[in-house]
Amino acid sequence: MYFRRISLCLVVVVAGCGGPAAPPATGQRDAKPPVAAEKAPENHVEVKESAVTAEIKPAEKMTEEVTPAVVESATEPASEPEEVAEEKPKTTREYFSEAQRLMEQGDMVGVVTTLEKAIPGDPENINLLFTLADLLSKQALDDTTDGKFATFQKAAGYVRKGIQVQPEVAENPRVRELASKLIYNEACSLAHDEKAAEALNSLNEAIGLGFNDLGLIESDADLANVRALEGYAEFKAQATETLRLQAEANRLKTLAEIDELFAQNQPFDFDFKLQDTDDKPIAMADFKGKVLIVDIWGTWCPPCKMEIPHFVALQKKFEEAGLAIVGLNQEQSPEPEQANKLINEFREQQQMNYRCALLNDSVMDQVPQFSGFPTTMFFDRTGKVRVKVVGYHDYEKLELIVQKLLDEKAEEKAAAPAAEPAPAN
Repeated sequence: MYFRRISLCLVVVVAGCGGPAAPPATGQRDAKPPVAAEKAPENHVEVKESAVTAEIKPAEKMTEEVTPAVVESATEPASEPEEVAEEKPKTTREYFSEAQRLMEQGDMVGVVTTLEKAIPGDPENINLLFTLADLLSKQALDDTTDGKFATFQKAAGYVRKGIQVQPEVAENPRVRELASKLIYNEACSLAHDEKAAEALNSLNEAIGLGFNDLGLIESDADLANVRALEGYAEFKAQATETLRLQAEANRLKTLAEIDELFAQNQPFDFDFKLQDTDDKPIAMADFKGKVLIVDIWGTWCPPCKMEIPHFVALQKKFEEAGLAIVGLNQEQSPEPEQANKLINEFREQQQMNYRCALLNDSVMDQVPQFSGFPTTMFFDRTGKVRVKVVGYHDYEKLELIVQKLLDEKAEEKAAAPAAEPAPAN
């Protein structure tokens, strides 16, 4: 079994620092929702400009001196060589531009060939390396011949080289997801080539990068000869423990980030009285005594839509414990009826189990320094905003924020003094 690749843009940008990076917000405070055709969400993170614009340095010019003896022995005068204009080497940016044009023409083989021409002059450009890894993985997945196995291995080589060049990028969640799946695919390819021991090494590497589907490793037909190895049982035990430790470390890291969000929070007044998409009144006051999530989003916004399944799952899990969610939408349509229809169609498709309403300027203006979509606010049971985040966030982080707010009521009850018994008559 081969994993579909992680979707990246042509120029893969990876953070120079080791921390996680959320996908960028899709809109801006004064910007209207885009009207262009929608594209699939892409995983972008930041990189230093020099990593993209580094130029390929021309090789030093070699000169050959002719000895006097050779000149004197010539029977005919040498003709003057014609001057040939020296071709200026292309920069990595120019190769990327050429690849972009080929991509628009649908020539994916040409895209890879063009970008590989930049490697000799810019061998440590992680944008280049990760882009090639991603594109080669797609080529292999679309290939129905045995040639795909070598392509999978080549893709893994590029992503491995990128991590060797800049080891700290291996802490970036998007890079880890890309690398772990590409190297898993490499393991399957090596196993197919009867290189079971090498495949096991690749599986170990994939686990170290966060690959956590041990069930797949156990059942994948491509890895049958790997599971037959004498050392497989030891690998499985070590992998199980590694994943347990990784999960605990990730949880502790996320909890620390959440504590920081709560500590840095600057409360502000927020209230709304609107008509929901079913033309029923909805107001902040309706949710008194509940933990409330207010998500400012739009159906045109890819990162917004990526988060919707998380909110649906949160509402399903915590509704009885006191969680409520409201989506406040800014849509493309200038007509409220058409916008509501668009939202309700999306809600039905996604089986959304919470209400939505169209956002107006008076409500939007209450959010200080609004910078993009989605913007998500978390309110405690008293109606006080406790956390505001921008951009896409994974389910675990959202769940831990909700759980922290829900737990506050339980803590208050535990701290309350017991009621004194009534005096005996």
